[in-house]
Amino acid sequence: MASGAPSAIGATSGSAGSPSAGRGVFVEFGCGGCHALTAEATFPTVGPPLTPDGLAERARSLGRPVGPFVAEGIVAPNVDVTPGFTSGVMRSFKELSRRQLDDLVSFLIGRPYTSPPPKLPANPVAACSAKASCRATVSRWTRAARLPAAAIPGAKIVASVGCLTCHTYAGAGGRGPGPDLTTEGLRGRSDAELLRRLRCPTCVNKGSLMPSYAALGDANLRSVVAFLRASRGAKS
Repeated sequence: MASGAPSAIGATSGSAGSPSAGRGVFVEFGCGGCHALTAEATFPTVGPPLTPDGLAERARSLGRPVGPFVAEGIVAPNVDVTPGFTSGVMRSFKELSRRQLDDLVSFLIGRPYTSPPPKLPANPVAACSAKASCRATVSRWTRAARLPAAAIPGAKIVASVGCLTCHTYAGAGGRGPGPDLTTEGLRGRSDAELLRRLRCPTCVNKGSLMPSYAALGDANLRSVVAFLRASRGAKS
């Protein structure tokens, strides 16, 4: 189990996860084939033991809350691998539904857990403009993908609201299970479809781990759509 990406995963799943239901998820997805639930166990040893105290200690060492740390370790397991274990062995369990993920985390940490919503700046365009690293990222994207001026506000939003935790764009990001967005504009999706995906990802894909970004508001979402529609691949 590993993690370390910023805590951007998750819209809330409604009610808190269930540790007892999470035990069923643990068994159903074969987690016990690689992980023990007690630190004293000598088998299995492919992955680290998953005890509540051990997970809490590892999260504290990284300065992370234990719930998001464990959740991100399930869907992006090779970001920060537990010392003594090998990177690339554990696959991402991104097929888990939001409910299954919350239940599994609840079981592993020993108490009900609900995924937090993403933290969004009040004005994401201004937030990016005020940060040198964000401005530099958008500048690179603009050159690489030859983005028109109308796409720049949406690029700034994507660069400032946590999308790069799960997605990549023109070589940036890539720490999580989301697809590369550099060629999103080639998919032929309409404005209405893209807006729906941003407002309610689970309405489009029931098992989606992507949070809802409806809180950004219609104007910001349409700016993101303009950016995605203009994203037709990096140019040499």
